[in-house]
Amino acid sequence: MPLYYTATIRERRQFDHLVWQSLIAPEIARTARPGQFVLVRVSPSFEPLLWSVFFLAGADHHSGTVELLIDPRDSAGGWLAGYPVGTQLDVCMPVVPAVMPNPTTQTLLLAGVGPTLPALLFTARQYAARLSISLWLTGDEGYLPPPFLLPATVEVQTSTGGVAALFNLLTVSPVDNPIRWADQIIFALPPQLFSMAVEAIRTVRLRWEHGFAQVIVARPLPCGLGICRVCQIETRHGWQRCCIEGPVFDLRDLRLPVL
Repeated sequence: MPLYYTATIRERRQFDHLVWQSLIAPEIARTARPGQFVLVRVSPSFEPLLWSVFFLAGADHHSGTVELLIDPRDSAGGWLAGYPVGTQLDVCMPVVPAVMPNPTTQTLLLAGVGPTLPALLFTARQYAARLSISLWLTGDEGYLPPPFLLPATVEVQTSTGGVAALFNLLTVSPVDNPIRWADQIIFALPPQLFSMAVEAIRTVRLRWEHGFAQVIVARPLPCGLGICRVCQIETRHGWQRCCIEGPVFDLRDLRLPVL
């Protein structure tokens, strides 16, 4: 069941082309977890469907704030980048599965590209105090999350060589391949890269168990509430909606697209 709140833009900064916003939203900050997203529109609004989806980049229950990283190029959510401090927003947070490292995980690899990258940022910040974390990101120059938002203990590797560069970055050295030493991997990927993720794992691991690799699926969530079913993805358990049953799935559960 989605939960509806009013939030206020508390702080706004621009990092290269990305815009970072901190929202006063104490009810959301208390329960938010990495991998979850919010639906946002300017308040007041009586339009029931015109929401934009933003994956949370952080949450602090002490200050009652949540954080967004906004790409102005995003046709669905780029509009929020221009709003000033003090703007009131309607915010809806669907109750969806979150990123959950396994209890035995000590070294966590985060790797991704696309609109769900803020979720990896949130994951790194949430678990940096108790896990050894390496964060590998690819994207266009000036549109990657700024590393200085992360704790100093998080190793960060980035590339601006295009979408497929993520797996070139991960597999450049067979000896030092981070997939080899990671206890668990959290990917943030669009469906067209699922097969590359599977192949990258298979090159260094003879077998990998259920729970080893999770994916925060990067694809449009037009309604964000499970109504339109546009975001459905095929899994071993049938067709599931990314905005309700996801957006976090086990990689082994996903039916790979036929290329």
